Amino acid sequence: MNIIKKYLDVKLIKVLALFCLVTVTVTFFQISYFEIQSEETHDWLDSFIKHFLVDWVVVCFFMSIVSMITSVFFLKNIRSIYIILFHLIVSLCFGWLYSLTHSGVLLLLGKIDYSAFLYYTSFDITIAYLSRTFLMYFGITGIIYAYYYSNKLKTTELQRAILSEQLTHTRMRVLKSQLQPHFLFNTLNSISSLIESNTKQAQNTLNDLSDLLREVIVLKEDHFNTLAQELYILQKYIDIILIRYSDHLTITTHIAPNIENTPVPIMMIQPIVENAIKHGFTRNTNALQIKISIIEKDEHLLFEIKNNGTPIAGTLDELASKGTGISNIINRLEALYQNDYSFEIVNSGAWVIVSIKILKYQKTIF
Repeated sequence: MNIIKKYLDVKLIKVLALFCLVTVTVTFFQISYFEIQSEETHDWLDSFIKHFLVDWVVVCFFMSIVSMITSVFFLKNIRSIYIILFHLIVSLCFGWLYSLTHSGVLLLLGKIDYSAFLYYTSFDITIAYLSRTFLMYFGITGIIYAYYYSNKLKTTELQRAILSEQLTHTRMRVLKSQLQPHFLFNTLNSISSLIESNTKQAQNTLNDLSDLLREVIVLKEDHFNTLAQELYILQKYIDIILIRYSDHLTITTHIAPNIENTPVPIMMIQPIVENAIKHGFTRNTNALQIKISIIEKDEHLLFEIKNNGTPIAGTLDELASKGTGISNIINRLEALYQNDYSFEIVNSGAWVIVSIKILKYQKTIF
């Protein structure tokens, strides 16, 4: 029952039922016309049941099944060649399956006898009406695909708007974080202190701040960066933060080889590291360690950002509701990857671990 609810679109069934109603109405009057021409008496009720009511119910039944299978094709991303083969085979068998079901119902209702049932389900009759049933099948499946593609376009436009808004919020949140007086003043004070003691490091820190702000301001609008570009932004941020926290902060990274050009969502890593620093330091944590690991496994990239700071308190939903950082990342991952991702935050021993799994290839939704 749950599977039927998942794949059966009631709105689509109503559209198909209306279309089938029109086709069986035309067929009913066509058959009635010829029966009137060939017979002196015409039983309208019997003709209505045989050539309209039963016909309509049977066609709607088969089209509901086809629409559910088509929905599975869309959700499971089945290859086009298999979809074409399926519809070609079913379209050739549709006439016989329809005649078998239609005649079987009429036999049970007592409207035809067994010899008539055998006649209507014979190979000769199936072949005789093959062109009609073939065209009817593809006409109805055409409506089904037009409906799903129309919905997909609407969903794509909605996702594009949502992602654009989320990306803007991400850009503004990160930019606000880097431009807030606390961050800027500490960075500028660090640079000022280094000018006399270590002029080269002061210059490097100033360059890092300039590069970081420039990268955030000119973030692309396609929602993806290469991993190398994301790591470049992250490193600029780390270099500045390490100057501020000196010996109290240690950040190490482990990046698997040959994955630098893999597309990843823009500004996904840096906000998590920023949160780890913000919430990791407490009265009980004087020396914070952050370990960043990015590896590949099969068709996925696995990100792990862990710190030995203050343990988290609450579920992922509760943490996401407290601020826009985590919720923004989760919402963007959902829009970009649908069900092909995972995001977890857990306490494990002395560590707070953020784990993310995404596809190595860029999810195409636009």
